Amino acid sequence: MPYNANDNTWDLDDEMLRLAKEKKAGADLQLRKHPDWNDNYELYRNKVRTNRLTQRQAINIPLMKETVKTLLSKIDDPPEVDWHENSGDELKELYYQEIWNQQSIDNKLELVDILDKKNVLLYGTSVKKLNIYDEGVEIDVLDVFDVLLDPLMIAGNIETARFIVHQNIMKSVREILANPKYSEKGKDELKVWADSPPGITQTNMNEEEWHKKMERLEAMGVNADDFSIFAAGDRIINLTEHFTTRWNATKKEFERRVVVYAEDTIVLYDESLEECLGVDFWPFVVWNEDPETNDIYPDSVADLVRPGNKLINVWYSQMAENRTLKNFQMHWFLPLQGYTPQTYTPGPGVMLPAPPGDDINKVLKPVEISGLDDTFNAINAVTRVIERGSGATGIDKGQGEKSQQTLGEIEILVGKSQERALSMAKFYRMAWTELVTKWDKLMHANAPKFIKLYKESASGKIYPKKVFSSDWVSKNGYKPIVRSSSETEQANVQSMQKWLFVTSQDPNNPSLRKIAMKRMLDLLDVTPEEMRQIEQGGKKQQQLAEQQAQAQPQQAEQQPQPNPEEARLQSRIQEKLAQLNA
Repeated sequence: MPYNANDNTWDLDDEMLRLAKEKKAGADLQLRKHPDWNDNYELYRNKVRTNRLTQRQAINIPLMKETVKTLLSKIDDPPEVDWHENSGDELKELYYQEIWNQQSIDNKLELVDILDKKNVLLYGTSVKKLNIYDEGVEIDVLDVFDVLLDPLMIAGNIETARFIVHQNIMKSVREILANPKYSEKGKDELKVWADSPPGITQTNMNEEEWHKKMERLEAMGVNADDFSIFAAGDRIINLTEHFTTRWNATKKEFERRVVVYAEDTIVLYDESLEECLGVDFWPFVVWNEDPETNDIYPDSVADLVRPGNKLINVWYSQMAENRTLKNFQMHWFLPLQGYTPQTYTPGPGVMLPAPPGDDINKVLKPVEISGLDDTFNAINAVTRVIERGSGATGIDKGQGEKSQQTLGEIEILVGKSQERALSMAKFYRMAWTELVTKWDKLMHANAPKFIKLYKESASGKIYPKKVFSSDWVSKNGYKPIVRSSSETEQANVQSMQKWLFVTSQDPNNPSLRKIAMKRMLDLLDVTPEEMRQIEQGGKKQQQLAEQQAQAQPQQAEQQPQPNPEEARLQSRIQEKLAQLNA
């Protein structure tokens, strides 16, 4: 791919031209959503665009933010994943479960989950990507602007895509040159590009795009301290990871490939997907909260809130401007000979010169400015329409509903709102099931030599352990069980109820009570210190019961036995009394 110094261009080969067409097809489909996405993002960040006609004040009602945060709180926490080894090997199952738990902490899956749900609420779709690293598989949420999907893919099924493009991967030249995976030919061409006039110009544009991306990430909840900071003087290169399908003439079939190129020009990496990752599926997961058959980019909750939020901002801006004008206390005045109104500085005891004549009202008159008193009623009406459409009612936001007076009516509203949240959580849980399934296959295809795990004992001491691939890799595979936090909590409650019922049927069985107590404590979030206190209390109670049991026979032996003579005498006395009564 030689560089033409005469016109500062690169001659692209046929394969690079084909990839460029795929990228353009994906970009054209997504481009129509960018204005809406930008508006949603700005309203969520409390940013407004002023103009000279309708909204002259930079005022925003945070309806977008409160709606997104309300719905975010109603969707479940990250689901709990339980792994079951298909052949019943409990030791492998135990190791694999601990590996998942450890990597969930290392990869900050809780933060990934929040960003994932925010993307869906703001943009209608979210894409997660699985990457290979030294100790396993990491999961990242991608910026929706950076992922281009095949327009012909079936909505909700990313495996039907012919290509997937991950663009805007900003790297410095020295990072690329130090990567051993990239070809030497590509690195040599990159050196030429970096010093060429188009390369220098593109670097400045890349830096601007990088800052825009960081602003979007900050709005999604990522701390600015976590951003990668490029050193001064670093030449920034825009990389693209292009996952595509290409005909293999040797195998006589289509194969999936991974191509990494810089600035849509220089190919740095080109391998089959199996050679790169060891699997034949796309390492992406996409989901929507309102999927459609005709569009892979469906509308989001923010798309429903945006028009009303803009309208409310205009009304509120006009009301604020009118109040400002009214506070100016502007007056009309009638020009008279020898009289010119003058401004004054307000203060106590200030004497103001009156115009000539007997009636001051004939010379001065206040400028009438409408207060727009019905603005708040109109804003409340639009807000209620948005709440009904999004399912984020005032009750869910912590606000009372004035029109709902009875407890039953309020409970009905809460129930309907929860039903809408459950419909969203359904697709959310399906995406997580697909994610952990692909994570499992990638782990087996790229098993690390060993993984260092840490286990906390009942005494609170932490023990490290090296787990080798032979300890957990299973030929029979694993089956993931994905449960939401609410489902897990409900299952725990039912398990406790079952154990309480069993112990009530045989209350005098100490072994049953001990096992039931241990199983119920395992379901609770009990610290090792609390567990020790509970065990010590149980032992003391058992010792006290044994002492009381031993003391009862001794007390029975010490009780005085009745005298036989006295018993016979009392019997005769009772017989005589009975005869007298007769």
